[in-house]
Amino acid sequence: LQQQESQNEVQLREIKGDIEEERARAELIQIQTMNSNAQSKMEGLAEAEKVTSFLKEMEKQFPSMDTNVSINMWQTLRKEDALRAVSSSKASLYFTPADVNLSIENHEHNSKGRE
Repeated sequence: LQQQESQNEVQLREIKGDIEEERARAELIQIQTMNSNAQSKMEGLAEAEKVTSFLKEMEKQFPSMDTNVSINMWQTLRKEDALRAVSSSKASLYFTPADVNLSIENHEHNSKGRE
């Protein structure tokens, strides 16, 4: 009977240890999520500040320029940054004809009309 009680106590301690471990793991996940969210928020704010600064400077330097032109310029520059990041890695980049405004035309030249 004492041996059974000792085994039960050992199992109970193991269960309590597992519970504490899971609580610690849950707390770690919660902290990591909070940190990740805070980091994402800061990155978003930094990016928003870059956009705002760019648009203000464009308006200052080129007052007659339409805001949409400035926004398109910003987007083009961001695409350039993305392409630079992809080109410096081992990633492969694939373009569709629509991506590059590609058209295929047939320009046959009839030599009979030139004689």
